[in-house]
Amino acid sequence: MTTPSTPALPHPEAANAISLTQAIAAAERLDAQLHAFIYRPSADNYRPHGNTGKPSALTGVPVAVKDLIDTADMPTAYGSAVFKGNQPGKDAWIVTRLREAGAVIFGKTVTTEFAWRDPGATVNPWNNAHSPGGSSSGSAAAVGAGIVDIALGTQTVGSVIRPASYCGAVGYKPTFGLIPTDGVHDLAPSLDHLGFITSSIYWAAVCQAIVVQGTAFDPASFDRNGSKPGRVGIYRSSQWSDVEPEVQQNFDAAIRRMRACGVACVDVEFELSLDELNTLTSDILAYEAHAAIAGDIKGREELTGAYTRELMIRGAAISTSEYARLLTQLASLRANRDRVFAGLDAIVTITSPTTALHGLQKTGDASFCAPATLLGLPAVTVPSGFSTQYLPFGLQLIGPGHTDLATLMMGQWLSTLLPTIKAPALMK
Repeated sequence: MTTPSTPALPHPEAANAISLTQAIAAAERLDAQLHAFIYRPSADNYRPHGNTGKPSALTGVPVAVKDLIDTADMPTAYGSAVFKGNQPGKDAWIVTRLREAGAVIFGKTVTTEFAWRDPGATVNPWNNAHSPGGSSSGSAAAVGAGIVDIALGTQTVGSVIRPASYCGAVGYKPTFGLIPTDGVHDLAPSLDHLGFITSSIYWAAVCQAIVVQGTAFDPASFDRNGSKPGRVGIYRSSQWSDVEPEVQQNFDAAIRRMRACGVACVDVEFELSLDELNTLTSDILAYEAHAAIAGDIKGREELTGAYTRELMIRGAAISTSEYARLLTQLASLRANRDRVFAGLDAIVTITSPTTALHGLQKTGDASFCAPATLLGLPAVTVPSGFSTQYLPFGLQLIGPGHTDLATLMMGQWLSTLLPTIKAPALMK
């Protein structure tokens, strides 16, 4: 990876952060149609930020929190009628970290039920007849609509990377295990990640420093030019023929731009095929989801959605011995996960085979997100333009394990080659 010679400049977003007052006004103007939030405090009832020492880059910044994540001062229902009115006794670890950094917890965003597939009412801010993706649907829509710069998401297959792409936002899924999931309802602990949906790579880098690493962040240190990779892997997989032509064309155009800038782009494959990676992900998820959720909903199954009930049936059918075999396979894949990056700075692929789906019944195809999630690798959504239907595209940049900042900065460089997209909220 080469470093740009142009001197770093302070990022303008440090000075143009969405304030609490602006976020409140935007939510009051838009959310009756957007349905991104399941709960927001009244305008005069926000808790003051918790940072009592030196201000941080998050001081006073409103952050939306997915309804899968516990908040002591706001209800948390995990997207399910089973937990309607549930009030956690304390904040999740990540919420505590945000408050300590001075962030303002702005409200709880809609999630699919237990972060699986039964969707809420949230619509896509680019076109309200289309899905925002899932499971971090409300978080992606809130950022895509310009209500907040930062929202928390979770990802067990593709629930940060894909909805960020569908809503024209940046998605950042850290290396597995870097953020404690204490106070987050489990879906599949072997796969569950906390992550961020943000309005720019700048805000993702802020979150990476302050929340993930627990270090200070100097806005003036953020290099707007990013870091140009020297050699990247291009991942299309055997499923490429199933990808929508416009998504293929957008992806190929970005590759041409990288090559024109001198980046070597070579085809790459993971150890397993995309089908095999998705099957392993699906089986581990089903078993662990049954263990995590079945007890919560026992005797109240009628309050849950059809996708949740089907997942419980699938998980119950997987034996303990089969699950042990799946975990052994997962451990082997993760132990050798960085071999695919030999001679490469990163891998570039799509976020989803389609743009945001029409209708709200399904949240979209997350199959191309499975490799990074299953292997626990850092991944970033970089907005890359929009379709003839005026729906966003996104590229997915995947880095070796524990190279989160380097991956983000390569994403920043890539963003300088691509169209800047800011949608009018709730465009029809």
